[in-house]
Amino acid sequence: MTAPFTGLLAYPITPLHDDGTPDLDGLGALVEAAADAGVDGVVVLATSGAGVSFDAAERDAVVRAAVGAAGGRVPVHAGISAGSAHHVVRHAEGVQAAGASGLVLAPFAYLPLDDASVVALFARVAAVAPDLPVCFYNKPVQLGYDVPPPVLARLAAETTVVAVKDPAALPSRPGGRVAALRHAADVTIGLSGDVAMLDGAEAADAWHSGIAALAPAEYVAVRRARQAATPEAAVARERAWLVEVARTVAATGQPLSALHALAALLGTPTAPPRDALVPLTDAAVAALADVARRRP
Repeated sequence: MTAPFTGLLAYPITPLHDDGTPDLDGLGALVEAAADAGVDGVVVLATSGAGVSFDAAERDAVVRAAVGAAGGRVPVHAGISAGSAHHVVRHAEGVQAAGASGLVLAPFAYLPLDDASVVALFARVAAVAPDLPVCFYNKPVQLGYDVPPPVLARLAAETTVVAVKDPAALPSRPGGRVAALRHAADVTIGLSGDVAMLDGAEAADAWHSGIAALAPAEYVAVRRARQAATPEAAVARERAWLVEVARTVAATGQPLSALHALAALLGTPTAPPRDALVPLTDAAVAALADVARRRP
């Protein structure tokens, strides 16, 4: 059996109606397309899915819609991050009841995180959802905490953590991070950060990507070619386009809003994310439209 959180994991946006409510049919279409294209798993309600912006009933509906659309073809995992341990635990219980196959958790808090509090948080999640594997979502730039390899090893030994989602590249981090994590802990090593992943990052067990949910066929082709050491020319157009998409999204400075705009341009109507306090500039939308038109 394939280990959880292995391969290409697609992180769909949560499409929204004009009144800001989740468009469950739109989400279902994204999940179906990703499964049809051959992704290895789907993760809802994480960063790309704006999980922290939805209440309990909405989160339940999102997970159930995604699970239904996947139809058992691929696992559906769910983000459970929140601003307090209390809400993280409630989220874990909720998505477990809704049928999620696994949990993705980025620990964050109002006060600075330390190793002991991080381990305690994941232990509480394990206590309420002991049968669901957990992926540690490491977000050092945003959260001010970069999980050390020994702490990851402790999490793997003492909690339900079986995987880590780690930045593929950080200016302050030297190379060899994947090897260091692999040496320390018996977990699945996954990477995030589209440009770095597509442009020659260290080999890893998994890629985690929001763009993969909007262009799953292209991403699957590139991931499979990388795994099989297929000559670059075989997927050169797809890889070059995905890199351009990733760079254009990053250049907006508002990646979640950019993913929503890109989704609409690629055929999934959606309102901007709820927390988009400042709209994308006309220039940013035009740049996204230009790259969308040049899809291979």
